[in-house]
Amino acid sequence: MPDVQTETNPCKRLPMSAEQRAKLSAAQLAYIANDPRWAAHRQKLADAQIARRMTLFPNEIEAIVTMRVKGRTFSYIAEEIGIDRGVLRRELQANGIPTAPVRSARRARRGKGFWRSFDEPAA
Repeated sequence: MPDVQTETNPCKRLPMSAEQRAKLSAAQLAYIANDPRWAAHRQKLADAQIARRMTLFPNEIEAIVTMRVKGRTFSYIAEEIGIDRGVLRRELQANGIPTAPVRSARRARRGKGFWRSFDEPAA
């Protein structure tokens, strides 16, 4: 009896039987063990996995580092560039760039105007 769900949705596959699964598994294991093309195929699969992973371009990394020097947070940078905060941290760590909180190099300095005379004297 055909599966009711596949009749309503022809794109869906029928479930695989245990015999088919065992036969396929044996064929895959034989390919891995005996075929000399497996190493190249494995490398191709690994490269595709890395390409699918979200990565940053060198110019984006430079922009992130510049913003971090200015004291910007990962939340702010993620909004500016449009990339997830987790991806930002992971990619910076992968490139050996520290992700610890950074203090801004630009700080407000106290003025020297006449209003300083109203400050309370330091005890």
